Amino acid sequence: MSSFSVTSSFIKKVVYVTVASVVVNVLILVIAKPLSHVPDTFSPFMYGPVIYLTILGVIAAAIVRTVIKKYTERHNELFTIISYIALAVSCIPDVMLPYSTDADNAGATPFVVVVLIIMHIATGLFVIYGFTKHKA
Repeated sequence: MSSFSVTSSFIKKVVYVTVASVVVNVLILVIAKPLSHVPDTFSPFMYGPVIYLTILGVIAAAIVRTVIKKYTERHNELFTIISYIALAVSCIPDVMLPYSTDADNAGATPFVVVVLIIMHIATGLFVIYGFTKHKA
């Protein structure tokens, strides 16, 4: 089993994946926001929550990957499986947005839901590729 240490190489990967994910999600939002016609109070399409939740998701994935690596030799395969499951589960709140009674979620159209899911997929792919394709 691997030791429970985080290498500087992995920290660099976490930073890279975080920055790449935030940049891509903000670009998606810049393009999609004017097309969506959602109110300014629609929190899933606000820059702050998108950036914060993207960073939080990447850090959570990094923690999971670090723990998995400590306990198994096949950490990349296990992390990939867990990541795809987490990605699918993370889309559930997006799919449920049109049924929300929260006034801040008014405006959740199918287009908005698809955009949010695309942001989840983008981050998920950066995480899976960045954390499994090279030694760390």
